[in-house]
Amino acid sequence: MPARSSSPVPAGLGQLAAARPADPGEHPQLLDHLGTVPDPRRAKGRRHPLAFVRALAACAVLAGAKSLTAIAERAADAPAAVLTVLGGPSREPSGPTAPAEATVRRVLQRVDGNVLDTEIRSWLVTRDPDRMAPGQDAARRLRRSLAVDGKTVRGARRTDGTQAHLLAAMTGTGLVAAQREVGSKTNEIAVFRPMLAELDLADTVVTFDALHSQAAHARFLVEEKKAHYIAVIRGNQPLLHQYLKQLP
Repeated sequence: MPARSSSPVPAGLGQLAAARPADPGEHPQLLDHLGTVPDPRRAKGRRHPLAFVRALAACAVLAGAKSLTAIAERAADAPAAVLTVLGGPSREPSGPTAPAEATVRRVLQRVDGNVLDTEIRSWLVTRDPDRMAPGQDAARRLRRSLAVDGKTVRGARRTDGTQAHLLAAMTGTGLVAAQREVGSKTNEIAVFRPMLAELDLADTVVTFDALHSQAAHARFLVEEKKAHYIAVIRGNQPLLHQYLKQLP
């Protein structure tokens, strides 16, 4: 997607901006997750490992960067000791060097956004206080909730000029548990099931707007994911709407 100098960070990295500050012991776990995202570049001509560029970007976002330009600026200001810890290759007498802004921009725009979303979400989920600990009695805690909704990303456009649109699922504690881009040739309904497929939704209440009040979605949540749901039914589903209005 074409990018201006103020282009926002990729949605996956954007999840980090809303997360609570990470403890020092959690940083290696985040780097491990970032290291599993495939490198879209050709092997020839690579100067900076992909995991290193992603780690720099993640640290910049955690430190407050809100655009690709800001990420590159913070990377350029990082001391050699930080670049070394994040996996920067040492080819210079003074130590590793940060990637140029063009490299940061190119790498983050070409990386698979869905895979990056998944890996960052996997790390964030391990830090979510709303998760049930192994062996914890489900009857002694509130039932988990997950809200599904779509949004159009301001300032981010595809090559065909259309704006990027995301479907996300957020926990009751404000964590984005899953997120997928809605392609320009499809819609949110087609993305709903793939986005939630990898999540453990057992005994979770999933809420969504009228667009997703589909019989197939309800069966998927109840029969396959063992979840509960709250659906919004409007007049465009007259038979179901009438039936529900007749209930006590």
